[in-house]
Amino acid sequence: MNVTAKWTTRLIFLLLLGLVAAGIKIFGNKLNDESGKPPAGYVFDDFVMGTVLNVKVRGVDEETARRAATAAIEEIKRLHRVFDPHDPKSEISRVNELAGSGGTLAVSRDMAVVTEAATRIREASGRSFDPALGQLIDLWGISDENPRTVPPDSARVAALADSITTAGRVRYIADGDSLVLPPGCGRLDMGGIAKGYAVDRAIKILDSLGIGNALISLGGQIGVLGVGSNGTSWRVGIQHPRLVSRHLGVINQVEGWSVATSGDYERYFEYGGRRYHHILDPAIGFPARQGNVTSVTIITGSGLEADALATAVFVLGPEAGIRFLEEFGAQGLVVFRPGSDSLALDYWATPGFLRIMKPDLDGIPIL
Repeated sequence: MNVTAKWTTRLIFLLLLGLVAAGIKIFGNKLNDESGKPPAGYVFDDFVMGTVLNVKVRGVDEETARRAATAAIEEIKRLHRVFDPHDPKSEISRVNELAGSGGTLAVSRDMAVVTEAATRIREASGRSFDPALGQLIDLWGISDENPRTVPPDSARVAALADSITTAGRVRYIADGDSLVLPPGCGRLDMGGIAKGYAVDRAIKILDSLGIGNALISLGGQIGVLGVGSNGTSWRVGIQHPRLVSRHLGVINQVEGWSVATSGDYERYFEYGGRRYHHILDPAIGFPARQGNVTSVTIITGSGLEADALATAVFVLGPEAGIRFLEEFGAQGLVVFRPGSDSLALDYWATPGFLRIMKPDLDGIPIL
């Protein structure tokens, strides 16, 4: 399959997965109740931050749902304009212009909140998550509109990774919304945390508008309010990392929680019989390969944290990743290949995650 066809297929799949996560058809919850009762909910779709966005609102009339969903979507688009590293007018681009200057830079509250969380998780995870990988991300180009199909020169990758590792790191100043950009600081890229923050903010917008029951799906990030159409809980399907038409399982108890999934099946290319995905290991500059992880799902109270934790755990690998989650106080599932067979999978999970969902590695069919 050529690269264009592969990305088209993934876009169609992401749209399907977004609808699945919102519980539209796959779990028997139709958009409209055919019994003559009020509609079960309204779904609004868009494409932002490089992925499919679904907002489902239930329990209100269509006009109220539309106004609320529009406000939530506009908030996510606003944040995309803040954190888009490819837009020279974005705030993160202006920050990156001063990277390495050694000076202190006043930033918006959005940038401050995200950077504080990113640097905190960077330190807690032993730099398995790092927001200053912009140059490496650009070098690999896996998430670009015209993605790379051949790995970059390994010596160039190693040299860049080493320079970022040994250089001073961006620091958040706790007593004000400002950052310190020491000499050698790498360019910031918040792609591994901004979607989670955007979902958190959009959920708050819906809540402030009086919406009691809603679900937002932005790529692998899920945020919820209230309950789904079954009256007890939203149901979130966890995608099987190798079988497109199947799930690993369904999470039923997500009230008050955020769910984030990162996988090597989201954005990647294959070369020389190897899969090169978009989740980079900061220590080596190459796609993470510790423990042959294929996907990570995190459940915690903050989408902002869940997003970054999914990346950190993916890089750490199964055993170290689960230990880190237990220390951090989050629940998670790590799916990995125990051998060379690309379809043979195993998993590690926190005890709390297994109380909510026990994975089915053969996959629950999407009906």
